[in-house]
Order: sequence, then structure tokens, then C-alpha cells
Amino acid sequence: MITKNVVSVNGKFSLLLNVMLIFIHTLIYRLCRKGFLISFLFVLFTFFSFPAFPINDSSLVFRTINIANGLSHNLVNAIFKDERGFIWLGTQLGLDRFDGISLVNYPQFENHSVLTICETDSISLWVGTDKGLIKFNRKTESAEYVLLDTKQIIVRTLHAVSKQILLAGTSQGLYVLREGKVERVPLETNVLLNTNVLTQIIEGEKERTYWISSYNGLIYYDLNTGESQVYKYPSGDSGLNTYSCLTAVGHKIYIGTRSAGLVAFDMNNKQFIPFPYKDNAYILTISPSDGDALYVGTNGSGVKKVSVLTGEVLSTIEHVSGGNGISSNAVYSFLKDGDTYWIGTYMGGLNYTPTRGDLFSVYRFGRIFNSGNYNVRSFWIGDNGHKVIGTRDGLIYISEHENIVEQYTSKSSILRADIILSVFPLNSDEFLIGTYGGGLYKFRLSTKQLDYFHEDDIFKKGSFSCCHIDKMGRLWISSSQGVFVYDFSTKSYTHYDNTNSGLKYNSIFTSTIDSSDRIWFGTTGGVCMFDMSTGIYNSDIFPEDILPYTKSIRYIYEDRDKNLWFCDNKEGVVKVDAHFNKFEHFTTDDFLPSNLVSSIKEDNTGRMWFATQRGLFYTQGDVRDMKLFSLYDGIPGYIFNNPVQQTEDGTMWWGNEQGLVWYNEVRNKEEVAAGKHNYPVITSISITGRKLHAGDDKMPYSPEFMSEISITSGNSIEFGFSALNYSEVNTDIYEYCLEGYDKGWQVSMSDNRASYTDLPKGNYLFKVKSSSNSNQVATLVVKVSHNFPMRVWVLFACIAVFLALLMFYSRLLAKYRLVKKNNNTKRKDESLQKEKYSKARIEEAEVELIRKKLMSQMKDEKLYLNPELKLSDLANNIGCSSVELSQVLNLYLNTNFTDFVNQYRVEEFIMRVQDKSATKYTLVSLSEQSGFSSRTSFFRSFKKIKGTTPAEYIKEMSVELK
Repeated sequence: MITKNVVSVNGKFSLLLNVMLIFIHTLIYRLCRKGFLISFLFVLFTFFSFPAFPINDSSLVFRTINIANGLSHNLVNAIFKDERGFIWLGTQLGLDRFDGISLVNYPQFENHSVLTICETDSISLWVGTDKGLIKFNRKTESAEYVLLDTKQIIVRTLHAVSKQILLAGTSQGLYVLREGKVERVPLETNVLLNTNVLTQIIEGEKERTYWISSYNGLIYYDLNTGESQVYKYPSGDSGLNTYSCLTAVGHKIYIGTRSAGLVAFDMNNKQFIPFPYKDNAYILTISPSDGDALYVGTNGSGVKKVSVLTGEVLSTIEHVSGGNGISSNAVYSFLKDGDTYWIGTYMGGLNYTPTRGDLFSVYRFGRIFNSGNYNVRSFWIGDNGHKVIGTRDGLIYISEHENIVEQYTSKSSILRADIILSVFPLNSDEFLIGTYGGGLYKFRLSTKQLDYFHEDDIFKKGSFSCCHIDKMGRLWISSSQGVFVYDFSTKSYTHYDNTNSGLKYNSIFTSTIDSSDRIWFGTTGGVCMFDMSTGIYNSDIFPEDILPYTKSIRYIYEDRDKNLWFCDNKEGVVKVDAHFNKFEHFTTDDFLPSNLVSSIKEDNTGRMWFATQRGLFYTQGDVRDMKLFSLYDGIPGYIFNNPVQQTEDGTMWWGNEQGLVWYNEVRNKEEVAAGKHNYPVITSISITGRKLHAGDDKMPYSPEFMSEISITSGNSIEFGFSALNYSEVNTDIYEYCLEGYDKGWQVSMSDNRASYTDLPKGNYLFKVKSSSNSNQVATLVVKVSHNFPMRVWVLFACIAVFLALLMFYSRLLAKYRLVKKNNNTKRKDESLQKEKYSKARIEEAEVELIRKKLMSQMKDEKLYLNPELKLSDLANNIGCSSVELSQVLNLYLNTNFTDFVNQYRVEEFIMRVQDKSATKYTLVSLSEQSGFSSRTSFFRSFKKIKGTTPAEYIKEMSVELK
């Protein structure tokens, strides 16, 4: 019995083994066949080429625009970018236009569900709504209903064939608008069938042929012949024929359904193909991506990037709690414009990825090191990937080819201070490291070790800012204790300070050796020069009129023409020619964005680069021919420190408060050549605080179509503008100028508006440009005439007063006499004041000096922040008497002390309101931070200066305070 069972089992095992051998033999034989092998390898490659699970695209950072920002409704059905660069949004309750900064709602579309938008020319915008087709004139902002049928029908999709021909897909079929005439295209005899409910139109492979998705099949339409054909998926499942959107990739059309995912259609053989998409089946938008992929907008699962080869979800854009994702996973509209994603959602508003240029980069070394985390105070960039970087948080050494990053701090090394002021290469291996308050050190690349530069205690304390080697091989070391001259051959040094040399001040910020073997020292109290030919220190260098601007020099530079540039801590830059005969002083009144210039460097192309405490720019030729860079261009912050270097490959490097910044001219040229820039556009015009709209007497057209505007003298005018680059808020820098009024270009670093008050009679030209594309300028002629209507009003007022006097003679006559008496007293007081000033009239030169000091004190020292500031206090700071200061304010600046100071306080308040942290404060708190002593004083001054209340002004800016 046992034997039989064993034999039986062995027999079954033998049979199973034979079957397995036959299977393996057959498999190997088929694998060896060429066609099968290729298919097998393709499947294997596809399997390993795509991720098994979708990846959430967390690298995208979205900004959300909703009703709180002015959107007409949080359901966004349509997104369209016109040829000027504006983004148009169709919402559940209207039509909006977005310029990257502000939204415009058009009341003509109020309570309309806007479903589709397109344009046939620069003026006509066609809008499909739930109430029919509307032709919108963007120039006059007028809306015209275009009747497609005898009754109102829903327009779901539009396609512009040319300037004269438009296709309209509706809830009752297809319509062709040709030169003002409407023609209905018969698709199904019964207009109530779902085949006539059209959802999207795309172009076919042949000219003037189109594919149209509907609620009951795919439609092919030939505009040339007028013929149409309906294709339906061969299945009993109606969901496979209910189409919401479509797009074409190659010779295939990919179609989104409302319940069955994606299907594909081959345009060559006119057949449907199953598509293996397994994710959310409710699809509302579909767009092609770079490569063989699609962007699929779903109703509930965000946007999926789907492979057209396998149907696999490659990545997902979705709502992530507490993350950088979109505001809602119900995606109703989608547009990818270059690198910018625009996503319209159901009740989540509009989401988009703000653009940011990359002309400049912050140095990173893979995933190991990111200099953006450091305040860079000094550095040296060497070959083979060697970098020595001094920061506020210690010294960092990087060897890219060795994959090494070492950091040295006061806690991990012999450093006595973490702020590294200077990095100076002695040779290919040794570097001098100067600290703030912690002495001077020597760093060796070969050993990666820090040592004291010298054993004497004087080198182990104090600050060391600069080092240089002269032609004799001596090392000059600038410090807070004076100058050290070190002899390498004898290893001895000589110490110079204010006790044994011509140095007046021991604390040295900067130094340089010029081409004439002179060593220049910038100190806390002025400039000192050591002449090697005479061995004498000289501190008496500048003439009297230049001396006030060279008291605290932070940087000294010699250009290739041997001009010397001296950068003061507060007073701008002084340029001196090679012979020390010609002196030029430049400040913010000229072309500087800040009077504190951190560094100057002339690159290989002859451009002069200026790094300041308010940004970076270069000049070419005339110093006023400048290019200013903003955060949009890739710089991480506007505050730059002293270090600057150009490496052999032409790359420029700067130390910034937010990292080590670099720029390469070759890459810049390539990107500018490949990039497309829009002109900046004037988006709004306000007169005397009232925003104008197309059709107003002063503005017949919308602002972007205006070539000139007329106002009367005494009125204020304000312009709003946008670069239309959709960058992060407040990352653009604008430059504007009113020719005939402004002395030059004015710089706006945190606002997109320019305003002017009390313009004299005359013709002006307003110009505005974005620093990111300074070659393109928007212009508008401004004509200012006499205020004749005011005279007419005065005439009628006089007649009214005369009639009133006849009726109430006795009472008004007494009041008139009282007013006349008060006016006489006022004129007498004014006459006495002028007489007082005429007896103590000061010279024009003294007036100008007081004015400059006054402006400097207010801008740089911000004395207005003191709510107790008095006229005498301000006069003492300037160095003049109260009478002299009062005379300058009243007779030369046409103002008084109170109004002058409150003007600065109002501007400070506006600047603080624009800061992101403003939402943490109340209105009164911000006014007190701006220098106002009371709520009443603040409201009165703001209304007087800005012509509106603070609350109205903040509401217009869309800022919410506590």
C-alpha cells in the first residue's frame, strides 16, 4: 500500500516535470524569435522606466487668487492668456483680468457663468457664457451679445480660425461666425441629442479641419467643405462616449470622459483605442506636456501627468494640507504657459506658480551645501571647485572635486569670532582669515587646518578687514587697530596707528593698492593714503566741497581708466580721475538706488557693477545708462556685502545677506536670446484719487490703449503698471519718469504705482519700464491745462453768494466784515514773517547745504520716527539755527515743519503696510511705528497728503490689518 502510493506520487511528479520542461522549451524558443524578443524587451523597459507609484510634484510652489483678492467667484471655468500677456479668467459669476498684481472685474459679465474665452485680434475678446456669446471690446470695455439662434443657448467652447472666422461650440450644436454672419452646422437632426452638446474644439491635421468633443461622441468637421462625421466608441457603456475635453499628440487624440477616464482615437485609421489610465475617471481638462505625456485635470484628484505610452501617472499636482499644493483637487481649468502652471478649481479659486528669472543664481553644491542659508561677508573662488566662504556664522571650505564641505566656528575650532570679514589668498595653499573682533588666522587647504597668523596677542583680538601684498612682497593688513606691514623674509611687522603715523583713525573698513603704488585706507573718519615713494601717510586729500561725502568710506575701487571710486557709508559715491583733479559725487538723486554702495567691480566687458544695500546694477558708458536687477532676476535679496570677484571664466560673484550670488554673461546672453519679454503695460489711471474706467470723459479707452490723457492743473494723477511676468509679489523693480518734470528715472522697488500732484501747465511724457527688461518702455502723453472749469464754478459761486447777500444782507455783511478783518490780520502776519526772513536772508549756497543735510537726515537717520521731534532738534542735527531751518522750509521748500515731517511719516506708514508682517498690527499701531504721536494727527495728515483716508487707501491695496 505504501509502495503504491509512492509510485503514484513519483508518476505525478514525473508528469509535472515533463510539462514544465516543455513550457520552458517553448518560452526559450519564442524569446529567440526576433519580434517577440523586441516586444518583451519593450515591456521590460517600460516597466522599469516609469515609477510604480505616482509622485507628488512638491517642487511647485503655488500662489492662490480667490475672492479675498478680488476674484469674482472661487469657481474658475476658463483661463486664457491674450497676446498682450494678460490672464483672463472666466468664473461662475463673471469675467476677470489678472496682470500679476491686481484683478479687474468687468460688471458687464456680472452673474454670467463664463465657460470659454478666445480672441480674434488685439481688441476683440470672445466670451462664451451660460447666457450666450458675448463680443467684448477691450479698448472701450463695451460688451455686445451675438445672437446665434432665436433663443439663448450655452456657449461651452470657442476656437478662433482667423480674424474673420470663429467657431462656437454650444449646448445645441456648432456655429460658424464668418464676417459677422452666423451659420449653424448640422451635426444631428435632433438638436436635443447629446451629440449637439459640444465641449471642446481642437485643430485637425489638415488645414481648417477640426475635432470636437461632445456628450455623445467625437466629431470631425471640415470647414472647407462643411462636412462633418460623428465617431462613437464601440461599447455599450455610454460613459465611454460622454466627452468633456480632448487634445492631440502626434496622430492620436486623447479624450477625457466624465466617468470613464481617458480614451484614445487614431486619426489615421479613424478608430478608437483603449487607453490604460487607471486613476480618477472624472476628467474636465486635458493638455499636452513636454515629451510623451499629458496633463489631466480631474474632478477630485488634482492634475495628473500621464504617460501616453503606458497610461501611468508620472506625477501629481494636488492639494496638500499645510504644503505648497493647489487649493482644491477639483480642477475645472488648466493652462501651462512656459514654466508657469495656471490651475482653476471648483471653489478654490485660481492657483498659479509665480515665475522667477534665473539670470543670477545662489551658489549650491549639490545637496550638501546651500549658501542661501548664510549671510556671506567674504569669500574666495578658486579653480578645481575650491571655495573659501566667510559668513556671519563661521568659515566654510568647499572642495567640489573632493566632495568636501567643512565649517569652522568658534565652537568647533580656534576661531574666537564667527563673523569672517576677509578671506585673502597668500598662495595656492594658504589663506588669511580676518574676523570681526576675533583676530587674524591662517587657513591651509592641504591640511584643512586653522592656525593663528601670529603668536602676538595683538593679532588674536580686534577686527581685520583687508589684506594686500605690494610690489616689494610686503603684506599690508588693515584692522580696527590700524595698519600692520608684515615682512615675510624676517617674519617681523611694523604697526602704524594714529600715534606714530598720519592715520587719524585706527579703525579701517577697507583698503586697496592702486596702479600708482598708493595704498588707500577707508576709515571711520575719512580717507588716508600712504605713498610708497615718500613713505608718508596723508589724510588731507579731498577739497572742502567733497570732504563731507568721504567721512566713512566702506569700499575703494580703481577702474581700468585709473579712476578711483570712494563709497561712503551714507553719502553715496565719489569718483576721482587719475590726476585727482576732477571730482564727481553720485547719490540717490542721480542713479544710485542706495547711498550705501557695498562694492564696485568692472567686468571683462567694461561694465561697472555696483552692489548696494538696495540692489545690484551695472552701468555701461555713461554711468546713468544703467541696468537694475530685481528679485525676479534671481538675486535672493537686495542687501549686498563688500566682497566681489570675477573668475577667469567671466563669472561674477557677490556676497549677499542671503547667500553667495553668481552671474555668467555667456549664459545670460543665451537666455535673453531664447526668452520672450512683454512690454510693461499701464494698467490703471487715477485722477485726484478716483480710478478712471473706459468711457469716462478723461479716459475714453482702457489704460493700455491710451496714447495721451489730459488733466487740469491742481489735480493729482496716478499710474498703475505691470511687467506682466507673473512673478512673486514685490519682486519686480520698476523705473518711471515724467519727462519735462522728473530729473531722471525714478526707482520703485516695492510698488507698481507712480503719482504726481500739482503739475504745472504743459505737455509731459510718462515712461515706465521693468528692470527685468529695461529695453522696453511703455509711454503715455500727459497734457496739463489751466483749470478753466474752476473759474466758471467760481463765477457761479459768486453769483450765488451775491443773491444770498441780498436775502440775508445784515447777517452775512457782518460775517463778511469779520472774515475780511481776519484775512487782513493773516496777510499782515504773513507780511511780517516775510519781512523777518528778509532781514535774516541766508545765501543760496547755505540754503542748498541745509537742504541736502535736511534730506539726508530724514532719509538715512529717519528722525521723523521720533514722535517728539521738534524744529530745534532737527536744526541741531543739521548744524543750523531754527530760524535758518524754518526759512528754508517756508521760503524754499514751500512747506512748514509739521507738514514736512508728516510727509515722511505717511510714506513710512505706506511702506510698513506693504510689508507681509503688516497683518499682525492694527492701523493705529502702524501709525505709531511711523512716528505719529496720536490717531487724530495721523488721520488728518494722511487725508491732507494722500487725498483719501487710511482705511480707504488700505482697502484699495487689498491689505487686511488686525
